Amino acid sequence: MKEQLVSRCSTGLSSVLLTVPLEKPLQNEEEILDYLKCLFGPEVQKYIMILFTHGDELEELDQTIHEYLKHNDHEDLQRLVTECGGKFHCFNNKRKSDDQIQELQQKIEGMMMENSGKFMMKQMKRNSSKVIPVNFGLPTTKKKKRKFRCLFC
Repeated sequence: MKEQLVSRCSTGLSSVLLTVPLEKPLQNEEEILDYLKCLFGPEVQKYIMILFTHGDELEELDQTIHEYLKHNDHEDLQRLVTECGGKFHCFNNKRKSDDQIQELQQKIEGMMMENSGKFMMKQMKRNSSKVIPVNFGLPTTKKKKRKFRCLFC
């Protein structure tokens, strides 16, 4: 899988967008990070931006994403965010403005500048430039699959 993903990135991997839905209690978030580390090495976490979706659920709870993450029930999400250097963004799925998209783009560009826009170039092949969506289904303790989506840029 690594070769397939890498071969589609012209200048190497500059960012990974890991989307995590907030609409239901989550489990096994760290497994996806472990999977990415196995796939690309431990350095990959410097290039991951976590995108929490369904932030509109937080408005109904009258909470910000920061308040939500600080809650004791979400220690797993706190660890995930911490391991990825605190880089995250939250989308309100009901909001139609482009502001949140522009804010996400600015955060990703900032992360790329921090990392000099490079990710282990010596290990990567060059080919075509694409955003590569990958869906992961991870088993939970209830034998359901939790869907995660990563965009490799």
